[in-house]
Amino acid sequence: MKKLLAIAMISVLALSSCELNDAVLPTQLPVESQEGKQIFGCKVNGSLWMPFSRYKTNANYTSIPVLWGQYAGEQLKLSANNQSTLESFYLTVNQVKTTGKFEFMKNYPKNSLTFSPFASFYQKCIKGDCSQYVICQDCPNEVNITHFDASQNIYSGTFSVTFKKTDNSDVVTITEGRFDVKGK
Repeated sequence: MKKLLAIAMISVLALSSCELNDAVLPTQLPVESQEGKQIFGCKVNGSLWMPFSRYKTNANYTSIPVLWGQYAGEQLKLSANNQSTLESFYLTVNQVKTTGKFEFMKNYPKNSLTFSPFASFYQKCIKGDCSQYVICQDCPNEVNITHFDASQNIYSGTFSVTFKKTDNSDVVTITEGRFDVKGK
């Protein structure tokens, strides 16, 4: 019995070594930059939104990155997560070769090997119910890539886009979006 109690206490101590970060609500959008500072921010239906990591990193726990970017095959992919509000963005811009104005890609081609047919989406989970929102087909959708450096993997820009719940019951408008990522 003492061995079982000792094992239980050690397990509790090991699990408690992952500290939770305190969620701090942002008061303003991050300042735009073009240096690969790993920033992402926007307004979701008028409210500030930024990525947030719920767990502090320590030697025993490697958290999932809350912001990452990747450029491959002329596609720029961005992912941003807020582990406190359980919201995330996955955004794809196709045919990127330099700076300029683009639209977020809506769907992957039918024969592509992807986990979802949607190339760009917003997702939020409330009480275990995760809803996926896809780009509204007839709403504004613009991304302006202001810095593109494939040799140093730095990608920066601004964006606005509107998403609809897949059953069309809810609309989410994203404005004043900005990103500055150092990708892969």
